[in-house]
Amino acid sequence: MKKQLLLGSALFAAISVFPQNGAKKPKSNLLENTKIIAELKFSEDEMGSNKKNVHTVQEMPNELNAKSSALNTWQKISGSMNVLNSVISYGNPLQYNDELNVVSFIHRKSPTYTLSPAPAGNAASGVIVGMVSADWGATWDSTVLWSNNSEWARYPQGGVYNPTGNTNINNAYIIAQGPTTGAATGWLGNYYASRQLGSANYSNTVSIIPNEMQFMSKTAPYAPGLGRHDFAAYCFTSTDDGKVRTIGGISNETTASDSAIMLVTGNFNAGTFMWTGTQFNPPTLTNSNSSDEEWVSRPMTAWNETGTTGYVVAIGARSGATGSNKGYQPIVYKTTNSGTSWSLLPGIDFNNPAFDDVKRSIAAANNSTLEIPYFNWIEGIDIAVDANDKLHIFSSIIGSVIDHPDSLAYITSFTLSVNPGENYRWPHLPGFRPYLYDFIGDGSAAWTHVTVDSMSSEGPSGLPTGNGFADNPWDVDASGNKVRVDARLQLGRTPDGQHIIYTWAESDTNFTNGGRKWNNIPNVKARCYSVGAGTVLPNEINVTKPATGANPNVSSRAMYHFMSPRTSSAAPVGGITITMPISVTNGNPYTQTAPQHWYMSATLNFTVSGVSENALNSASSSVVYPNPATNNATLAIDLKDNSAVDITLLNTIGQLVKTTKAQGQIGENAINIDLNGLSSGIYFVTVKVGNATSTKKLVVQ
Repeated sequence: MKKQLLLGSALFAAISVFPQNGAKKPKSNLLENTKIIAELKFSEDEMGSNKKNVHTVQEMPNELNAKSSALNTWQKISGSMNVLNSVISYGNPLQYNDELNVVSFIHRKSPTYTLSPAPAGNAASGVIVGMVSADWGATWDSTVLWSNNSEWARYPQGGVYNPTGNTNINNAYIIAQGPTTGAATGWLGNYYASRQLGSANYSNTVSIIPNEMQFMSKTAPYAPGLGRHDFAAYCFTSTDDGKVRTIGGISNETTASDSAIMLVTGNFNAGTFMWTGTQFNPPTLTNSNSSDEEWVSRPMTAWNETGTTGYVVAIGARSGATGSNKGYQPIVYKTTNSGTSWSLLPGIDFNNPAFDDVKRSIAAANNSTLEIPYFNWIEGIDIAVDANDKLHIFSSIIGSVIDHPDSLAYITSFTLSVNPGENYRWPHLPGFRPYLYDFIGDGSAAWTHVTVDSMSSEGPSGLPTGNGFADNPWDVDASGNKVRVDARLQLGRTPDGQHIIYTWAESDTNFTNGGRKWNNIPNVKARCYSVGAGTVLPNEINVTKPATGANPNVSSRAMYHFMSPRTSSAAPVGGITITMPISVTNGNPYTQTAPQHWYMSATLNFTVSGVSENALNSASSSVVYPNPATNNATLAIDLKDNSAVDITLLNTIGQLVKTTKAQGQIGENAINIDLNGLSSGIYFVTVKVGNATSTKKLVVQ
């Protein structure tokens, strides 16, 4: 009954597009010092105050001694001293290395992790620990990677460096990197830490080996071949050519603008890592009211397995773009020679009718006929490279509300009857939902795209003045702020690149407070793209809330998940079976200073043929209302694919009395059933989606 009432009310949502002075401008909330996730204001502890953390429990360096089954079992593997460890979806702290068959997880130390020598004061919050499992998470070893009393580490990511052709874990290294702060407010530079793997090297004693802990200041003098860079906290990758890479920005702090991107490459040489940088200057518009460049500081990089083909991506308003291409969209660079040279690729051409289905789901700018897609980095974007060396860009799309070059960062906003006091980025109506798209290309031909799925929720703000703040379950910090919740779209791929795995977090709004569309009881969903078939496989998998065996510590509490950018190989077992490392960071209660890290090696089975699980679920969970009905009834059906829906009405003696056909779109659909001319009585409504059917009883009065 809940579903029926909720869907019924959602159909009458009031929609309004706000003008420039009322629309949100993500860029205005984007920068908190330099390249920080939007709407997030740091707590005093994060930026370096004298606030103390008091802890009384002690634990051993090996943070988990679990003996339970490694697969499909959520385990709490550690915690951290602050939830901000996990809030950036663009980092890659969780990694799987298929050559060594090990999973690694990088995080700020837990409150109870002890190390020697003990850090001074608040420097304890900046200690980085690396965890490694050689049995898919059944047991873990850990080692301290970074501890510095002046340079406190933040936003860690990293993984395993493996020499080319090596199969012995003792010859590999675990790496961590990210930005640093300290007693002085501000971002000071970046840390690059490494430590040799193998049981003889796991230790809670801080390394004294030269260059295992390297600090790169953002002020001169810079490291040779690297130069200044800020916030190297995005998209760590490790490839089979023995190179590791990360990406950050270069900020012009005199104008608070983003001026460039820095790709950082690590090469192992004579017992230490040498880091070099490649600078990119995206060809973006410059706001005429200031020197602020029109791009957001979320640079991304992704590489093929061998490390020969790679991409660097920024989201920005490209100089010279016209029509629907004006918006904040991907600016893509490509290399085919391991980064020796790069080329700037043509952008996605949204003026091409091939993308009309994407533009149909967003509002036109300035109430005109021009739709300008805005790649929604607020909920997360991710990229991956497939077996054909094509780039996949996984994103949701919102609309720019102003087409003037100075105002492209303003986005459309809507009001809904379920929550009239707040604004949403989507109206959450059929055809106007948070659709998830995969844009695919390599510069050799026009970009293509597939529709992956849709979401029923969007992330609540972490700021008291933001939308959804009251529904955000996290506690407030000393500044009165919470942490923002997002869908954190993530991409992974099998080692051969033949399968791309999509994950995202959304909430079932049948069970949110008042049916609101805020993502405050999230579960992680997964789907799979077959590169060979060129299609998204039929079924969607609820990773954190399966039909049976859900863990209440994670189910509907799947905050801040990370999936490994690389999964296991695909096995042809009952379709396509893939093992995917995944982590969740939450709290119970949701306390920012006491987050918990959960891990699972999830076995995902994606069907390739037959009656689609999604079609079966869509047909069986559809609702006919009102019931009883008079002249008209409505079929409310939630589709996971664009699908034809056939509706037939039979009377009690099996005679066909009505038929209705509709082309449904991904997400919730409301299909009218004309009952005029029917006598009062009982009828049977058969709903068919693909090869799946379901029958409902309807009373006509």
